[in-house]
Amino acid sequence: MPIIFLFALILPALYGHLLPDAITSFFYALSLTIKECIIFVLPLVIFSLLYTSLGRIGVGSLRFLIFIAPLICFSNFINTLLSYLLSSCCIKIGLLSVIPFVQQNHSSVIPLFSFSLPPIVSNDLALLAGILGGIASSLMKSHKLHAKVSMIAEKFMKYFFRLLIPLMPLFIFGTALKLNHDEMIGLILSKYLVVMEIFVFSAYGYVLLQLLVLSGFRFGHWIDYLKNLLPAVVTGFGSMSSAAALPLSIKAAAANLQNKDNAAIIVPLSVNVHLVGDCFFIPFVAVAILTSFSQELPNISTYLVFAVYFVMAKFAVAAVPGGGILVMLPILQNHLGFNADMLGLITALYVLFDSFITACNVMGNGSLAIIFDKITKIGKFVQKRN
Repeated sequence: MPIIFLFALILPALYGHLLPDAITSFFYALSLTIKECIIFVLPLVIFSLLYTSLGRIGVGSLRFLIFIAPLICFSNFINTLLSYLLSSCCIKIGLLSVIPFVQQNHSSVIPLFSFSLPPIVSNDLALLAGILGGIASSLMKSHKLHAKVSMIAEKFMKYFFRLLIPLMPLFIFGTALKLNHDEMIGLILSKYLVVMEIFVFSAYGYVLLQLLVLSGFRFGHWIDYLKNLLPAVVTGFGSMSSAAALPLSIKAAAANLQNKDNAAIIVPLSVNVHLVGDCFFIPFVAVAILTSFSQELPNISTYLVFAVYFVMAKFAVAAVPGGGILVMLPILQNHLGFNADMLGLITALYVLFDSFITACNVMGNGSLAIIFDKITKIGKFVQKRN
């Protein structure tokens, strides 16, 4: 998948100028159509993902959800704020000055055709309905209504992603052709490598520092943490899926925790929702893209609203390559003012770097498991004292 997406970006940069304007206009219109369809269907996607994932938790695990969900939300929120602080600092010291301020080309491509679809329901309402419905379904697993809704939701998700994944290269290809016509794609491909380097250094450095603190600054203990996590991290990197690395993540957590049983509790519940890599990458790259398009950067109040919706949407992330960015498209559009070109660009960059993002997510989940283990240990100690 990364190779296909890379070709979808590079081919327009190399040969886009050879295509007639009519062909470019057609593929750009096709890209906009795919984007419009994704935004239209996303409320159903969000509801289905939340309903099916929360419905699998079961009655016996709900008591853990009451504690684990706030812990995950808090961690994602802090990481999202750190990404904003990082991007702000990079702008102040000039690290993001390498991103060119792009002036829109007056001969910009006009799509050959266009249409808009009115939203079925707001994403916010779909998010709330999915959470409430998923919790309710976990309480009535034997009910016929739950079985029917779950079957419909799972079939919808199966066919949606089966159709979507082959269309994503077309979505990116059309946007890349348009950006190349506006003389932007070459600059973007060369300059955004710096953004990737900053992301890897900051996000991985943050998780490594977190593990060092959790080890009590004992170097040998810290190395043991990393050795145990390495197989899961490598699997996440190769598969671009935290879910694919789940068995190894549980095994690594069990080796790193004092209470081995906690590994089977926290890791499955956090695997697709606690995403350190996403929380660092998406906001940071979003700011870089706003800079590229000469757009106004979000102030702290605007960003806090964005961060709240961003964290909530993490509970509806799909476990497929590029799934982390799909549910974020309407949030980026509504709260940061992204247009179609920006959405196509951030989707392409996310999928290209998905291996690095997923590996960071897996490592972050290993760190969260240790935090959970230490908190439960403190809780039991306090209960005994009382």
